[in-house]
Amino acid sequence: MTILVEAYAYQPTDLDGLIDSLDRTPAPGGRVKLNYVGYLAEAGQKKSVIILPKVFLNASRTLLGGYSPEQLLTLHEPESAVYKTLKTEGKLDFLFRFSVWLYRAIRQFRQRHPESDLPERAALLDVSDAGDTALSELELVMALVRFHRDNNSLLTYIKRFNTAQRHTVSWSRTVSRQQPILQNGRPVYTEPVVKQKHVQYDEELLVLYLSTLDHLQQQYGFRLELNPLYERLSARAFAQFQKRATRRLKEIRSRYFSDKLVRVWTLLYQYYDRQERLRSGKPFRELLLVRDFNIVFEDMIDYLLSDPKEKLPTKLKDQPDGKRVDHIYAYRDLIRPDVDQIYHIGDSKYYKAENEVGDASVFKQFTYARNVIQHNIDLLNRGLVLDPLRYRDDLTEGYNPTPNFFISALVEDLDFSRDGLVFRKDYDHNRHFENRLFDRDTLLLQAYNINFLYVLNAYVAGNKAGREGFRKTARSQFRERMVGYLNEHYDFFTLTPKSSTLEAFVSRHFRQLIGRLYRPSGEAFQHTVLLAVSKKASLHWNTQERPALEQDVRIEDWFLQ
Repeated sequence: MTILVEAYAYQPTDLDGLIDSLDRTPAPGGRVKLNYVGYLAEAGQKKSVIILPKVFLNASRTLLGGYSPEQLLTLHEPESAVYKTLKTEGKLDFLFRFSVWLYRAIRQFRQRHPESDLPERAALLDVSDAGDTALSELELVMALVRFHRDNNSLLTYIKRFNTAQRHTVSWSRTVSRQQPILQNGRPVYTEPVVKQKHVQYDEELLVLYLSTLDHLQQQYGFRLELNPLYERLSARAFAQFQKRATRRLKEIRSRYFSDKLVRVWTLLYQYYDRQERLRSGKPFRELLLVRDFNIVFEDMIDYLLSDPKEKLPTKLKDQPDGKRVDHIYAYRDLIRPDVDQIYHIGDSKYYKAENEVGDASVFKQFTYARNVIQHNIDLLNRGLVLDPLRYRDDLTEGYNPTPNFFISALVEDLDFSRDGLVFRKDYDHNRHFENRLFDRDTLLLQAYNINFLYVLNAYVAGNKAGREGFRKTARSQFRERMVGYLNEHYDFFTLTPKSSTLEAFVSRHFRQLIGRLYRPSGEAFQHTVLLAVSKKASLHWNTQERPALEQDVRIEDWFLQ
């Protein structure tokens, strides 16, 4: 197996004989890039190729703890220094696991969207000369490994049972067939008949199986404690077996009736049949590649954040202007989470570690938010917005703040179990007027990083409890960090009229407080309204506005929760 990295600039000669059938994108200095992620093997190639996502590269253009992409070109050579070092560090085992999971993730992406245009938009290339039911080399190797892990106790039982049978004497047959020799008046049988005299064909199959696993372990570097009760073929004997593997497996096929042993035979035959086709140069191709992996990554994040039970209006996800929102879900709002909800809007950012989110992405995200707000206002004007969603307060004409977030993938360590979800930065929120939090054009945006390996694991493994736990934690974290931002930049107050009605107070001060007033739902705000004051304007508020307002209303501090 050879490892390449998406969008890395290679010398053209580095790729010769590896991916000759794939398009190469020119790069500065006469180099070339591969804008693909996935798996490839075809006739004429001596090894399969895995193209890793570009998120593996750090800012110094290395991966796996300091290795350059050029160094990983020699991983198919067990005698190379890089191979030996990575094996010692346990990183070859990681690469094997990741390769299998990446392959499964791309295949699952196709299966999740059989009737949509997403696979086409992602430029998904999925080819196998043996049809949809064919297994790739990665799948076959993983199936061989999994069988050993799941059935090691069975292998042990077969070995011990056969050994016991070989050493257990059948006395009835021994006495009936042989004349004993008398020694000291006692009969002695020189050639006792054991219960089992025939060749152990099941052991032959298992020796071939374990010898194959031993070979694959050297080739891929995965960790597996092979059953020690069986001897392996010598290097010379195994090389001879490889030359005629399918022929030998056909010769012994009729000897097995156990479902488990038939399964072993089938996996071995599929694997060696594939190897022989590769060596023969016959037309042969296995390929599962994505040109625009960002679309797959978006689906992976959406799988984690979205609730399958939540049915969204079609125009929210696929907007009428042709834009498609990566992630959107109804969740507790920022003002009154115990009463009201609002749509939280996210965008997946798939890029190299040294890149930052550009102005175009920020502008696009705010466009998403404006479209979502307008859609809900259209429904509100027609009386179709259902509680607890709340976008605008009719009394104050204030808008409920809409939260937006970016989420980006990183590979900082090789841990599949840690989500690595951390806050990265606040973006200066979009606004039309200063000091008007509850204005329609005031939009809030933050950015987060997440561990790409965790996302991949969750996407492929399908752990429902783990997925629901992450969704609950992530949604809460996004909201709490946004609330913290608002409390840091605004002071909040409740205003309760002393004598007049709330409607009269709002009308009298509407011009002065427009965009800063908002009335959430709930009994607590039947006669009270909420005011947000930017901390930059605190001096003017404390010296001029507050003393004037206190003649009409009772003012109390409020803190977002």
